[in-house]
Amino acid sequence: AINVPRVDMDKCTQCNKCSLICPHAAVRPFLLSQQELNSAPEDFKAGSRAAIGGGALDSYHFRIQVSPLDCTGCELCARICPADALKLEPADKATKAEKANWDFAMTLPDHGDEIDKTTIKGSQFQKPYLEFSGACEGCGETPHV
Repeated sequence: AINVPRVDMDKCTQCNKCSLICPHAAVRPFLLSQQELNSAPEDFKAGSRAAIGGGALDSYHFRIQVSPLDCTGCELCARICPADALKLEPADKATKAEKANWDFAMTLPDHGDEIDKTTIKGSQFQKPYLEFSGACEGCGETPHV
């Protein structure tokens, strides 16, 4: 990709629509306990917010993380975001800023079983069945395999 999204967590409403629409699972929400957040890289910590939504979410921190190396630059996440929290920037700049954050996020335990899977928000905390398929940008191939 030439350009990939960066998330402004101060604008993010935690709706998870960006993750829902990403055809390659390169944009994902993460829930972290305080202990997990304490071991995060400084940039990851700075971009995390208290999770909103009540119930099980009250005990977690939340972050949307983009995989800068796997994003195809289709822009769907930026277009669907109701809060305009995703902005595209050159891939090399985003990779330098976000690769360590993505690598850390991939080490986090899955907390998806504590969230209602039948909602848009809750469904996105589940591990995707297909990741980084390599299908063309915006192709419907990935969700229909």
